[in-house]
Amino acid sequence: MVSALTTTRLLASQMALQLLQTPDTSQGSSSDPLLENSSGSDLSNLPSQSQASLTSMLNGLSANQTDSTAAQADPDMTSSSFMDLLKQNLQDAVKNEGAGGQAQAMLDALDTGTLSVSDPTKGVSIKAWDVNAASEQGTTSKAADSIPTRDWNDFLKAHLERGSDGTFVKNPDGSFIDKTTGSEAYFGQVGSQYYYITWPSASATSDTNASSSDAPASADEANA
Repeated sequence: MVSALTTTRLLASQMALQLLQTPDTSQGSSSDPLLENSSGSDLSNLPSQSQASLTSMLNGLSANQTDSTAAQADPDMTSSSFMDLLKQNLQDAVKNEGAGGQAQAMLDALDTGTLSVSDPTKGVSIKAWDVNAASEQGTTSKAADSIPTRDWNDFLKAHLERGSDGTFVKNPDGSFIDKTTGSEAYFGQVGSQYYYITWPSASATSDTNASSSDAPASADEANA
C-alpha cells in the first residue's frame, strides 16, 4: 500500500520538474503546465505563488515526515554510509533500466571518481567515492566543498539547459544537461532527500579517450 508520505514525495518530484519545464516568460508563454498525478487529478490550476509553494514543499519534505519508515534519519552526504546507499540505488536502477541508461553512466562515473553530488539548500557539494574500492577502505567521511546556498527552484533553473521551446534539454539516456559545465545531470532522491548529481558527458568522455589513444606511446615514437 502506498503511504501518504510516498505519494507526497512522488507528487513533489513531479511538480518540481513540471513547473520548471514551464517556458520562461521570455519565450512568450504565460500558460501553466498541465500537471497530473498518477490518478489523473488535474493540477494545472496552480496559484501564482506556485513557485514559492514548490520551494517550501521540496525543502520541507524531510522536516515534516511522519511516516514510521522515516524515523531514522538519512545518512549525511559526506559519509561512507551515504555513498554506499547511493551505489546500491544505482545498481538497483541499472538492473531495472539496463546497462545503457543514465544509472549506468552514473555508476561508471562513481567508479572513476567523477560523480558529484550537491545539495544547494545546505550549500555543499562533494565528489562521490566507491566505498568498496581498495583505496577507500577505512574511509568513513570526506570534507565537502562549499557552494552558494540557493533554493531548489533557483538552483535548477540556473543549471538545467533549456531548448528553444523553453523545455529542458535531455540526453539520449534521459539525463539533463548542466549548462554551467556541460556535464550530464540528474535531480532526484537518495533516501528521502533531494540531490543534484552530475557527471562528465558521454561526448566529453569520448573526446578524452580519443586524445589518450592518439597520444604518442613514447618519446621514440614521437620522434619517429
